[in-house]
Amino acid sequence: IGRWHHARGLLSTGGPGPSAAPLFQMLWGRLDIQANGTIRLRDEELASLRPARRFLQILEEEVPKTPAEIEQHLRYYSLTDTPLPPTEFDRLLFTSVYSAYQVRSVQGLDKTPWIGFFSQLVDEIFRDLCKGLCPDETVKSISPFSDFLLSGLC
Repeated sequence: IGRWHHARGLLSTGGPGPSAAPLFQMLWGRLDIQANGTIRLRDEELASLRPARRFLQILEEEVPKTPAEIEQHLRYYSLTDTPLPPTEFDRLLFTSVYSAYQVRSVQGLDKTPWIGFFSQLVDEIFRDLCKGLCPDETVKSISPFSDFLLSGLC
Protein backbone atom coordinates (compact mmCIF):
# COMPACT_ATOMS: atom_id res chain seq x y z
CA ILE A 1 0.00 0.00 0.00
CA GLY A 2 2.82 2.43 0.83
CA ARG A 3 4.00 2.45 -2.79
CA TRP A 4 0.59 3.65 -3.96
CA HIS A 5 0.43 6.42 -1.38
CA HIS A 6 3.76 8.20 -1.68
CA ALA A 7 3.22 11.94 -1.65
CA ARG A 8 6.21 13.23 -3.61
CA GLY A 9 5.84 11.91 -7.16
CA LEU A 10 3.65 13.42 -9.82
CA LEU A 11 1.59 10.23 -9.89
CA SER A 12 0.64 9.89 -6.25
CA THR A 13 -2.82 8.34 -5.96
CA GLY A 14 -3.60 9.06 -2.35
CA GLY A 15 -2.66 11.01 0.73
CA PRO A 16 -1.70 14.66 0.76
CA GLY A 17 0.13 14.66 -2.58
CA PRO A 18 -1.18 15.43 -6.07
CA SER A 19 -3.83 13.24 -7.65
CA ALA A 20 -3.28 10.99 -10.68
CA ALA A 21 -6.43 12.48 -12.25
CA PRO A 22 -4.55 15.33 -14.02
CA LEU A 23 -2.25 12.77 -15.65
CA PHE A 24 -5.18 10.81 -17.04
CA GLN A 25 -6.87 14.02 -18.20
CA MET A 26 -3.69 14.88 -20.08
CA LEU A 27 -3.41 11.45 -21.66
CA TRP A 28 -7.03 11.68 -22.81
CA GLY A 29 -6.74 15.42 -23.50
CA ARG A 30 -5.24 14.71 -26.86
CA LEU A 31 -1.59 14.37 -25.99
CA ASP A 32 0.32 14.40 -29.25
CA ILE A 33 3.80 12.88 -29.47
CA GLN A 34 5.12 12.67 -33.00
CA ALA A 35 7.81 10.28 -34.29
CA ASN A 36 10.13 13.29 -34.63
CA GLY A 37 9.87 13.96 -30.87
CA THR A 38 7.50 16.93 -30.99
CA ILE A 39 5.28 16.88 -27.87
CA ARG A 40 2.18 18.97 -27.30
CA LEU A 41 -1.18 18.86 -25.61
CA ARG A 42 -3.96 19.77 -28.06
CA ASP A 43 -6.33 20.92 -25.30
CA GLU A 44 -5.00 24.47 -24.73
CA GLU A 45 -6.98 25.02 -21.53
CA LEU A 46 -5.63 21.81 -20.03
CA ALA A 47 -2.12 22.64 -21.30
CA SER A 48 -2.19 25.90 -19.34
CA LEU A 49 -2.64 24.14 -15.97
CA ARG A 50 0.39 23.68 -13.70
CA PRO A 51 0.19 19.84 -13.58
CA ALA A 52 -0.01 19.71 -17.38
CA ARG A 53 2.97 22.04 -17.73
CA ARG A 54 4.96 19.82 -15.31
CA PHE A 55 3.89 16.69 -17.21
CA LEU A 56 4.99 18.19 -20.53
CA GLN A 57 8.26 19.39 -18.96
CA ILE A 58 9.04 15.84 -17.77
CA LEU A 59 8.21 14.43 -21.21
CA GLU A 60 10.30 17.05 -23.00
CA GLU A 61 13.31 17.31 -20.68
CA GLU A 62 13.62 14.22 -18.49
CA VAL A 63 12.34 11.29 -20.52
CA PRO A 64 14.94 9.45 -22.61
CA LYS A 65 13.92 9.53 -26.26
CA THR A 66 16.54 7.64 -28.23
CA PRO A 67 16.92 3.87 -28.22
CA ALA A 68 20.41 4.20 -26.68
CA GLU A 69 19.12 6.43 -23.86
CA ILE A 70 16.19 4.11 -23.14
CA GLU A 71 18.47 1.05 -23.09
CA GLN A 72 20.75 2.84 -20.61
CA HIS A 73 17.81 3.61 -18.32
CA LEU A 74 16.52 0.03 -18.63
CA ARG A 75 19.94 -1.29 -17.54
CA TYR A 76 19.85 1.03 -14.52
CA TYR A 77 16.29 -0.03 -13.58
CA SER A 78 17.09 -3.73 -13.91
CA LEU A 79 20.08 -3.39 -11.55
CA THR A 80 18.14 -1.53 -8.86
CA ASP A 81 17.01 -3.79 -6.03
CA THR A 82 15.14 -1.19 -3.99
CA PRO A 83 12.01 0.70 -5.04
CA LEU A 84 12.78 3.69 -7.22
CA PRO A 85 12.43 7.15 -5.72
CA PRO A 86 9.14 8.80 -6.82
CA THR A 87 10.81 11.05 -9.41
CA GLU A 88 12.60 8.07 -10.99
CA PHE A 89 9.38 6.05 -10.96
CA ASP A 90 7.62 8.96 -12.72
CA ARG A 91 10.41 9.01 -15.34
CA LEU A 92 10.01 5.25 -15.84
CA LEU A 93 6.26 5.58 -16.28
CA PHE A 94 6.52 8.57 -18.62
CA THR A 95 9.17 6.78 -20.68
CA SER A 96 6.66 3.96 -21.17
CA VAL A 97 4.05 6.53 -22.27
CA TYR A 98 6.55 8.02 -24.73
CA SER A 99 7.39 4.53 -26.06
CA ALA A 100 3.70 3.67 -26.47
CA TYR A 101 3.18 6.82 -28.51
CA GLN A 102 6.22 5.91 -30.64
CA VAL A 103 4.68 2.48 -31.31
CA ARG A 104 1.57 4.29 -32.53
CA SER A 105 3.34 6.87 -34.70
CA VAL A 106 6.31 4.98 -36.18
CA GLN A 107 5.67 2.94 -39.32
CA GLY A 108 6.84 -0.48 -40.52
CA LEU A 109 9.82 -2.30 -39.04
CA ASP A 110 10.91 0.85 -37.20
CA LYS A 111 8.05 0.06 -34.80
CA THR A 112 9.65 -3.20 -33.57
CA PRO A 113 12.25 -1.72 -31.18
CA TRP A 114 9.62 0.59 -29.67
CA ILE A 115 7.35 -2.39 -28.96
CA GLY A 116 10.28 -4.06 -27.22
CA PHE A 117 11.08 -0.94 -25.19
CA PHE A 118 7.46 -0.53 -24.15
CA SER A 119 7.29 -4.15 -23.06
CA GLN A 120 10.51 -3.91 -21.04
CA LEU A 121 9.43 -0.63 -19.42
CA VAL A 122 6.06 -2.11 -18.38
CA ASP A 123 7.95 -5.10 -16.92
CA GLU A 124 10.14 -2.69 -14.93
CA ILE A 125 7.08 -0.80 -13.66
CA PHE A 126 5.54 -4.02 -12.33
CA ARG A 127 8.89 -5.19 -10.95
CA ASP A 128 9.40 -1.88 -9.14
CA LEU A 129 5.89 -1.92 -7.67
CA CYS A 130 6.51 -5.41 -6.30
CA LYS A 131 9.88 -4.65 -4.69
CA GLY A 132 9.60 -5.30 -0.98
CA LEU A 133 6.06 -6.67 -1.36
CA CYS A 134 6.41 -9.83 -3.45
CA PRO A 135 8.70 -12.86 -3.08
CA ASP A 136 11.96 -12.42 -5.02
CA GLU A 137 11.14 -15.18 -7.50
CA THR A 138 7.81 -13.50 -8.29
CA VAL A 139 9.47 -10.13 -8.93
CA LYS A 140 12.01 -11.73 -11.28
CA SER A 141 9.32 -13.57 -13.25
CA ILE A 142 6.87 -10.71 -13.75
CA SER A 143 6.39 -10.12 -17.44
CA PRO A 144 2.68 -9.53 -18.03
CA PHE A 145 2.78 -8.06 -21.52
CA SER A 146 6.03 -9.23 -23.11
CA ASP A 147 4.70 -12.35 -24.80
CA PHE A 148 1.55 -10.57 -25.98
CA LEU A 149 3.33 -7.50 -27.34
CA LEU A 150 6.14 -9.36 -29.03
CA SER A 151 3.85 -11.97 -30.59
CA GLY A 152 2.62 -9.47 -33.15
CA LEU A 153 -0.94 -9.41 -31.82
CA CYS A 154 -0.91 -5.67 -31.22
